Amino acid sequence: MNTSLYDTELPIRSEIISTQSAALEHWASPGTWLTAVERTAVVEEVRRARDADELPPWIAPSTVEGLIPDDHPLPSAAIDMVWRVTNHLTTLSLEWYQDLVPSALEAGEYVELIGLIAQVNLVDHFADGLSLPRPRLRQPIDGEPTRTTPAAAAVSTHWVPTAPIADDSWQPVDHPEDTGLSAAAGPPNVRRALSLVPPERVMQWVLIDAHYVPGGARGRDFAESVWSLQRPQVELIGARTSALNECFY
Repeated sequence: MNTSLYDTELPIRSEIISTQSAALEHWASPGTWLTAVERTAVVEEVRRARDADELPPWIAPSTVEGLIPDDHPLPSAAIDMVWRVTNHLTTLSLEWYQDLVPSALEAGEYVELIGLIAQVNLVDHFADGLSLPRPRLRQPIDGEPTRTTPAAAAVSTHWVPTAPIADDSWQPVDHPEDTGLSAAAGPPNVRRALSLVPPERVMQWVLIDAHYVPGGARGRDFAESVWSLQRPQVELIGARTSALNECFY
């Protein structure tokens, strides 16, 4: 029984338990642009957006009377972004992004929010898919955001500025939560998407590598079976999920 995170007899792999536990600690820690209180509020808002009656994408939840508490720690722009990305991901556009950044959110804030939203949805979809309670949030940790960004960050093929990363090997990186796993470099366009806020890039890929397949050379080897499913089975599920989610990548 995995009592550390899930009270279940299901044979959940240790990599999933360790990385999700690291994510819980990560969410409750001060970030690059957001405080720990704001970061845990993002997690709670992602969950509220998923569980609420669906709003059309053109209606901002912050404009719906009584839907958002007056004392919410996040600004309206961040709340509306959380709901839009969580429930209407395929409606995002460059024009939508440019309406947000930099007039309402800094580019770094946007990237940090995207990282958190993606991480929370990954963990919660895992729990929901197994009919397990979602992992409980931890108490926010005191401290201030670092507000540091990579010096070489610039806009190239992404909407947001990105920074160069190694892209040709299985490269371990420094990670504040010691999970025993490494965030691989892998395909640069995908791996660089959150590179403006390195801690979110690292946490995102630590989770993905544990729940999907490890990156680098192992990730490109379709003949190798890493987990209990064979790699073609994993890719079939991934392709079907991407089609249902209208993933354009």
